[in-house]
Amino acid sequence: MAYSSTIPTLPLDLLEEILYRTPAESLVRAKWTCKEWNGLINKKRFIYEHLRRSPERFLRVDQTVQVLDLVNRTLSDSPIPDELQPSLSNIIAMVHCDGLMLCIWSDKECYMFHNLALWNPLTRKFNLVEPRLSRESQRFLINDHFGIGYDVNKPRGDYKILMFSASHYGQAVVEIYECMSKSWRTLDDSKVDWEVYTSRNGVSVMGNMYWLVKKKTRNYILCFDFSVETFKEICFFRDLPYDNNYLGCFEGDKLSLLQQNEDQPSPIEVWVSSKLADGNVSFTRYFSVASPDLPALRFFTCWGYPAHCIIAKHKRIVTWYDRVSVGLILCEIDEGGVSNQFVTPQHYWDDCVIGTFFCGYVYKPSLVPLP
Repeated sequence: MAYSSTIPTLPLDLLEEILYRTPAESLVRAKWTCKEWNGLINKKRFIYEHLRRSPERFLRVDQTVQVLDLVNRTLSDSPIPDELQPSLSNIIAMVHCDGLMLCIWSDKECYMFHNLALWNPLTRKFNLVEPRLSRESQRFLINDHFGIGYDVNKPRGDYKILMFSASHYGQAVVEIYECMSKSWRTLDDSKVDWEVYTSRNGVSVMGNMYWLVKKKTRNYILCFDFSVETFKEICFFRDLPYDNNYLGCFEGDKLSLLQQNEDQPSPIEVWVSSKLADGNVSFTRYFSVASPDLPALRFFTCWGYPAHCIIAKHKRIVTWYDRVSVGLILCEIDEGGVSNQFVTPQHYWDDCVIGTFFCGYVYKPSLVPLP
């Protein structure tokens, strides 16, 4: 008790440094310790600096929301929001931005129509995003694609959601949802003449969205810049030789691309981009692995997303994947092969709910409030 009473008397810069190193889950409880802590932890500057320093984790949804701490290898569970209960809905995809998850899911009664929401798994806040009433169906459709980001020239926290579709009754539609005002508007000058690979959700990096797309015989990475609200083709690939192409974030300001043949455990290639802020983005081979014991990292199946990866420093892959008859396996892969394997609990086979239990993503717990 005497120790606790001395904490608020620490110099502010030392107190901040201690709290920056404290996991976000602990800060949710710690901010109620005293007014000084609560005031500091709720400051916008503190929230985003803590987020910047926080390590990535894996988030997976089956009968609960599971967050896997990659440093301590501990798995925490929390309830699923009522709207995402496996008995009622099927998660199609989620996109992570600043600790917020943009969730796309369908009613099981009709897979043609999708629902949209913003969710902070740490604070358990969940906000539905309604479609425009002017839409003919007044629902999001199966061929709609979504992204989340923000204008880097404005104060952080003013998030936007992008929706685009290559075919809405024969006409392309691109819309922006302003989270603060909860209103949609149409981007009339945008042209949609590409195809997003169905197994790719896209990734949000530094406020912008990125997807692997195809136009005729060209493969490239498409960017949507939320600051100027335009699409940009940023990097052309002559071909994508493998079935599995996993696009992710690397070191906070670059993209990574992991490639592996889907048919059998085969060599893995990892590519890393130049800094996105520098323009003229290009990819270079980071490393490759040809060990005979490599797992088959399937990033998409008809049921969901059974594998997810982080490309780490020192030429490492950290992956959490589903292996039939064994379970969920966390492991590291480097040029020497597979190491540090760790089997984590799974319980979706209890009732074999198809869909939601395979929903896994890279995630950073954060105190960022829902707009």
